[in-house]
Amino acid sequence: MDFVPPSCGYDGFKYPAENGGHLACFLGAIAAAASFEEVMLSPKPGLVCPDSSGSHSDMNWTTFLMGASALAPFWRIQALEGIHHVYYKPSEELMKSLRDTGLEMERAMFGATGGVNTHKGLIFALSLLVGASGACFARGDFSGAGILRTAGDIVSPAAREELEKIKSRGQKGEELTHGERIYFSHGIAGIRAEASDGFPSVRAALSTLEDMLARGASARSAAVMSLLVLMERCEDTNVIHRCGMKFWRGEYLKRVRAAMRNFDPLEPGKYESARDLDNLLIQRGASPGGAADLLACTLFMYRSKILDNSLLV
Repeated sequence: MDFVPPSCGYDGFKYPAENGGHLACFLGAIAAAASFEEVMLSPKPGLVCPDSSGSHSDMNWTTFLMGASALAPFWRIQALEGIHHVYYKPSEELMKSLRDTGLEMERAMFGATGGVNTHKGLIFALSLLVGASGACFARGDFSGAGILRTAGDIVSPAAREELEKIKSRGQKGEELTHGERIYFSHGIAGIRAEASDGFPSVRAALSTLEDMLARGASARSAAVMSLLVLMERCEDTNVIHRCGMKFWRGEYLKRVRAAMRNFDPLEPGKYESARDLDNLLIQRGASPGGAADLLACTLFMYRSKILDNSLLV
């Protein structure tokens, strides 16, 4: 029997698309696989990987594996939310449904990791892409561009509303989270802006990943280069919170760009530039967790290309 948490409300639901249930299982599987691929990748500057805890003292590789395992059954549900939305659910309700399931995912993650936040950012970002994939499938327009655009459409109204509330709360002197304080003080919206704009950093990283693989790079080297692209392009509030705006805009981006110049994915095993960057970030306590989440999203988008519109006929 399929595992579906009772609160998700899918008992007895009959999917109108003939292969909708199977497609949702596939999307769930590649989302889970992408989360594990990200955990397994090494080197990842400042981040948890099999041979390092990066800049973290409260978690390690095993913690991340436990978190990813706890989330695995839920990705299928987020795909079903997208499919369900096209046939039965008004557009404005889809974001709420994804968020409600996302809260269940957070509880499962914290339960598996002993209260350590390993994947909260990924739950938000990848849920949007998985839900958008389900919606695009149900509409008969399953394409990378369509998925990214749809994800932006899903989240934009809620993101705008949340950002306005942050401004209002900050002006009133109310307590804000770390990410909210960064937005109120510096106008850096982080993952909210990335998602609302249709994941432009993921688009760039996906292009890099495909180009490197086409030129003969290993999957590992192509993914490391894609991570560096994400570190250079995305507004990573994790780094800003830990090390400040001056470090992020200055030394951090300077060293990331140097690592990109010095790393050749076509030279097997040559990871010195990424390891040098890793040493710097560990010394500074910087962890580009936002880029890591977007790398998992990039890997999901790459794997989703197994499907194309010919399979929807």
